[in-house]
Amino acid sequence: MIDYDFYINSYLGSVIPEKAFDTVAQQAEAFFQRLRHRYRVLETDSVSVRMALCAIAEELYAGTQRDPAVTAASMGKVSVRYDSSGGAFQRRLLEKARIYLDIYRGATA
Repeated sequence: MIDYDFYINSYLGSVIPEKAFDTVAQQAEAFFQRLRHRYRVLETDSVSVRMALCAIAEELYAGTQRDPAVTAASMGKVSVRYDSSGGAFQRRLLEKARIYLDIYRGATA
């Protein structure tokens, strides 16, 4: 688990306020555990997991602050479709983790 001191002083984060940190850090940890069940996750150095957890936590926090992703739009009779599955959001979380970790699906070479 990461703490706010690591987030501020090592990761150099500034997005998540201290009062919200424990909640999103716990959610980041849960997402990371799901990644480990679905993918082969290789740490690149001794702090890579904690850095990835901070990046995931920031994206989780930012995701609560924005509208859902638009997946389709029309002009005539105005129609908009939002991503209700969370697929785009899950991909953003995975990409944040990939900044710090080597993540593979299936066998690696």
